[in-house]
Order: sequence, then C-alpha cells, then structure tokens
Amino acid sequence: MKIMLDWNEILKATPRALTVIGMAKNVGKTVTLNYMQKVLYTRGLVLGLTSIGRDGEHFDALTHLAKPSIVVQAQTIVATAEKVVTDLSVWDYLQKTDVYTPLGNVVILKAKSVNQVVLAGPSKNEDVKQVLQCLTHWGARCILIDGAFDRQSSADPLVSSQVILATGVTLSRDLNQLLHITKCRVEQLTISKCSDYYLKLYKNSKAKVLVVNNNQCQECFVDTALLSTTEWSKIMKEDCSALIVKGAVGDGLAQALLKKQQIPTVVVQDGSRIFITVDLWRQLKVRNIYFQAIQEISLLGVSINPTYPGGKGIDPNVLLQEMGASLAPIPVMNVVQETKF
Repeated sequence: MKIMLDWNEILKATPRALTVIGMAKNVGKTVTLNYMQKVLYTRGLVLGLTSIGRDGEHFDALTHLAKPSIVVQAQTIVATAEKVVTDLSVWDYLQKTDVYTPLGNVVILKAKSVNQVVLAGPSKNEDVKQVLQCLTHWGARCILIDGAFDRQSSADPLVSSQVILATGVTLSRDLNQLLHITKCRVEQLTISKCSDYYLKLYKNSKAKVLVVNNNQCQECFVDTALLSTTEWSKIMKEDCSALIVKGAVGDGLAQALLKKQQIPTVVVQDGSRIFITVDLWRQLKVRNIYFQAIQEISLLGVSINPTYPGGKGIDPNVLLQEMGASLAPIPVMNVVQETKF
C-alpha cells in the first residue's frame, strides 16, 4: 500500500554516518542523497558529506549522460579532492588532509551558501574512516557518504552505521527480473550475524580463509578469496563444518558449495562482500545454504527509480507496490513522489 513518506518513522535516531549506494548507474542514487540531505537539514543538523569514488559531475564520466547535481546547504561540511574544487570563494577552507586520491589530497570545506559540489573521495575504507574523523572534528553531527555504484563495499558497517540502497529500471526493464535482482542484493546485504565462536576465530587469525572441522581450525593463507570452484573444492574437505572468509566472495565459492553433500556454515565479514549472481544465489537458497556475517549491515530502506535515460520505464506506482511487497518489511521509497510502501 502506498503512503506518504515520513522519515521520522524510518530514521528514529540520527545516524553517525549513512551511506547511499546504488546497484547501477542511473538508479537515482544522487537524487536519494539530495533528498536525505534535505530531511536531515530540516532537523537542524550540521551535515558532513563525502564520497567513495567520484560523483556529482554534470555529465557521467563513462556514459556522458547528464546527471543530477549534488546540492549542499549552507554550513554543510564537505570532504572532496582538491582538484575538483573550481571556486574556493563559495567555501570556507578548513583543512587539507593527508588522504590522497588521483584528483589530489582530500580537503575539508564548509559551504557558505547553497552550492553544487563534485565529490571525489578515497576508495579505501581505512582512508574513508580518516575522512569521517576529520568531518566530525569540524562539527558534522551526521555524515552522508555517496557510495560508488561499483564499490558496494562502501556499505561496510565498520565505516557507516546505516545504509540506503538505490535500485531502478536501468538494472532491468523487465519488472520480475528487476525484483529478483534487487531482492537478491538485499538478502546478501542483510545476512544475519554469526555466533561468538566464529567471531573469535575470525579475530584471532590473519589468514584470509579459515576451515573449521570438529572444533579444529585450519588457516589458509591465500592472496584472494575470489578463488575458482576447483580451488574452493580443494580447500573445503567433505567434513568441513564451517568456512570463514575475509574478503569478497563470488560465484566460484557458490558453485563449490553446491557440489558439497555436507553443507558448512559460511561466514564473511559482512554482506557487502558477497558478489554471487542471482541464479546461483537462488540455487544456494534451495539447498538451504546461507551466509552469516561478522558485522551486520543496517539497511534503512530501498529507493526506486522507475525511469531510465531516454526511455519510459515502469509505472512508478506499480514499481513501488511490487518492490514493496517483494522486500517487505524493508521500507521501499520513491523520494521524488515522497511515497513509500
């Protein structure tokens, strides 16, 4: 059922940091970010704003299509790369950090008035944490992070306490397929927390992969967790009861799990590390193979964009209704119409 969007019902407490991530380009991430700025600004908060990667350009760097601008309110504290700042007269210059990007060091600025900004921030989560500390130091009470569409690890709960996911018709113009793709990603991002036993094993080892059997833990020091099906099958013996993985996991692990008779518990750092395609994710669910997380992600809601560049898209009311029913009880929002399901 469509009702008017009231963020006081969803955002019961002010988050320290909130990330908006997109499932693809042109899914309404920037529109959602601007809307969230408006919501939080009306609460009288001093906002901080930064990005993982680059956003806010007038034209997309890859597609060359026109993009909505990131608009900041007066007194908003912004962290962005120095080379994208074209007019310092509209900003109060606060600090130059030692966090480097391809577009120069990240600088901290305060908007003198309503202004447009290009955001270019660091790509490493450790650098993002440092930037957040700087924004907090200069008075930001709530920080909005623009998460690049191809860096969904920007949902890392160690960086941001809460997340909004943006989806839209550019993912698929077939409604059922769009629902399946989005539901898959939501399920991955919101996997439940693991037991304290697995958490202790995770913290006490520097290995990327831990194989558990009969309370015995074997460390596997591999360079990456994105291994092939054959490599995973060699690591997971038939008597493996649990697999703990540090880093991103993909289809290679999924295919290896589907070949096993005895199903292990699979633990990853958080749901943003899972990059398993929709069809394989469905097969894992059928086999009752589920993932657990060291850190849970708090997904506040999903915003939808019913249009795509140069096309009609899907009726916004139909998309809101169907997506809302598919993802319930997670709130689904159309921030342009200010409605939710």
